[in-house]
Amino acid sequence: MPSLDFDGEYGRTYRKSIQDSIPGHDVLHEIARAAIQANSSDAKQVLVVGPGPGDELPHLLNTCADAELTVLEPSELMLEQCRKTVADHPGRSRCRLLPCTLKAALEGELKGARFDLVVCHNVLHLLPCEEQNAMLRDLTQCTADGGVLLLSAYSEAEDGESQREVFDVAWQRLVDRGVPDDRLEKIRDSRNKVVFSLDASRVAAVLEQAGWRAPLQLYQGLFIRLWLCRAGGQAEAAQLET
Repeated sequence: MPSLDFDGEYGRTYRKSIQDSIPGHDVLHEIARAAIQANSSDAKQVLVVGPGPGDELPHLLNTCADAELTVLEPSELMLEQCRKTVADHPGRSRCRLLPCTLKAALEGELKGARFDLVVCHNVLHLLPCEEQNAMLRDLTQCTADGGVLLLSAYSEAEDGESQREVFDVAWQRLVDRGVPDDRLEKIRDSRNKVVFSLDASRVAAVLEQAGWRAPLQLYQGLFIRLWLCRAGGQAEAAQLET
């Protein structure tokens, strides 16, 4: 990830470069789509945080057929691509695009809003640790009781030896894909400077503090993880009734 300027060259080549940056990118989104179909097809309010060019938006409109989608994307270039992605979709009128971050939205137009489904793919690893914690708390606060948060991010192994071995495999994968040497070095230099690990234990800790159940890891591809997280409240009540 030489540069993460989403309004510059990185944004213009995002759909291609993400295949190198995110191992199993297509599989991750395939599993995420299945998770949404299985858990949240009846959602009425859906929040999508940082969708990039919005490749998942048509599926969300199809699967959550009665839902209003609110999409937060601070990059103008990415937001324009989102518009193009849904331009020909019959449900495009249900998709509201806002040019802002989650924090700004929750302090402004979305203050007090709660969503049945919140989707946030590959955003949190762009933030340092403390900012990750703050955003995780914001994500839990805007998820309705019993709602689902679908979350993916770069997440290194917390054991040092495992981390080293996985990194070696990840590095070899990039070499095998023909990534140029100069870009390989920039990717190496981006760790903990541009891209920050979202530790699995930190995700679990923030959810526990919010009164949520433990996150369910649905997928891992080298350093990329996908979690399904469910808010406390209605789900627990339903279990007690049965």
